[in-house]
Amino acid sequence: MTLRFDHLGLVSDTAEKNQDLADFFSRVLGLEVSGDAAEGYAEVKAGAITIALHRGAMIDDVAPLGGTLLQFSSDDVQADIEAIRARGGKIALEPITTDWGTTSAYVAGPNGVLVELFSENS
Repeated sequence: MTLRFDHLGLVSDTAEKNQDLADFFSRVLGLEVSGDAAEGYAEVKAGAITIALHRGAMIDDVAPLGGTLLQFSSDDVQADIEAIRARGGKIALEPITTDWGTTSAYVAGPNGVLVELFSENS
């Protein structure tokens, strides 16, 4: 199992809150923001890290909606999910193929933390 920290995600429950985050990072902190936060997704370039701004998540039963999403790239999402399951991890979303070209899965952590494992599809 090889996981590499890739993104820190902030999940908002409304388009307005997601746009407020984008405005804060761009206008107040002066960081580059790409994408359209109001439409659901934007990325903030913060040096070596990317902060992903999400409106909602791919699953509906994350409570409370809004919080921290840690995103890790994986060489084999399915194998990593099985290893996490074997260690007692709670799989919140089984591996799926997304419209934007990744295989993604979610693992529920404590206190509203959500972890995404993803790999780029070729």
